[in-house]
Amino acid sequence: MIFNLLARIYTAGATYNEAALKMTALLKRNFSITSDILGEFTGDIASINSVVKEYCGHIIVLGYWQRRFKKQEVSLAVKPSRIGLERSEDVFRKNLHVLAETAKKAGVFLWVDAEERKDRDIVTDSVIRERALGYDNIGVAVQCIHSDAEKYLKKLLDNDVSVRLVKGAYTDGDLKTRKEIDKNFDDLIYTAIFYYKKTAEKVLIAIATHDLKRIEFALRFVNIADAMARIIQIQMLYGIRVKLQLELVKKLLTMGVNLLIYVPWGADRIGFLKRRLKEGVQSGAKWLFVRNIFETLRYNDLK
Repeated sequence: MIFNLLARIYTAGATYNEAALKMTALLKRNFSITSDILGEFTGDIASINSVVKEYCGHIIVLGYWQRRFKKQEVSLAVKPSRIGLERSEDVFRKNLHVLAETAKKAGVFLWVDAEERKDRDIVTDSVIRERALGYDNIGVAVQCIHSDAEKYLKKLLDNDVSVRLVKGAYTDGDLKTRKEIDKNFDDLIYTAIFYYKKTAEKVLIAIATHDLKRIEFALRFVNIADAMARIIQIQMLYGIRVKLQLELVKKLLTMGVNLLIYVPWGADRIGFLKRRLKEGVQSGAKWLFVRNIFETLRYNDLK
């Protein structure tokens, strides 16, 4: 019962038709979107190939939406574990290349998710490899709950890879207090902005958080230099702080900054929620989810 309610609030549906209605509704309201197809992680080659085929087919649809909604970003989120990382590094890299190439042809951006801490080197190096091959439509998440996140951020920026700075809700990081995480998050934003100033290659810097103070910190740089609006993007999760999303999208539109909603959907949506809770979520994030249920039921314009 409770997971059905959570799935209704925090995912866009179990089927493509359900999710497509909600994603296009967001686009019509000036939001950008990242589509995240939920599913079980697998090391079976046949299953991995099926996932990659599904991703490629979905990219074609996303490409149509991107041509229709030219001012917003329409992108696909990819989990390394779903395209072969648990099988082998070679399988993962081969499939990542297939997706990067398919997305490039369709005019779709590809966001590679950050998953387990131990996989960061392989994922980072694989994304840099695709960027070196000319695929500038690819970016990767950097979790700010790790004290060494700056090392990965600088490596990505030095190779002109777009980054998604994620404040982080899970407990696998070595930074545990909100004060530590907030400071690291702000430091990483500043590092990424400084990179923008010293290079001619302009990457996308996505700020993924529901913390208004962190969002306002990032937007200060847009107020200082209008050109920053082209490379800064704010990202939030589907169903989280809907009232704030509705307020922000209007403000950001006047600033020329995109607000992107990360939209999970698929038949495995209840399994997805159960796994996330089982993996370990920080207490502050758990409270946000509980408090947000009542807010979403009240401000359900995006649901």
